[in-house]
Amino acid sequence: MDIILTKDVPGLGFKDEIVKVKNGYGRNYIIPKGYGVLSNGTNKKILEENLKQTIKKQEELLKNANDLAK
Repeated sequence: MDIILTKDVPGLGFKDEIVKVKNGYGRNYIIPKGYGVLSNGTNKKILEENLKQTIKKQEELLKNANDLAK
């Protein structure tokens, strides 16, 4: 079962990472505790958009930092 992590999980992965777990672990622990969601087409598109927005914000912060450094 593929899971998209919504929080960092020690020993498993970091936020916004797609990980493969056993079905029982995903259904009984990861998803109910809010640590992740099922990796399907819709959730993958949402993840891609979130990553694009994060990259854009990081680029803006870097640009602003470089402007301040000058």
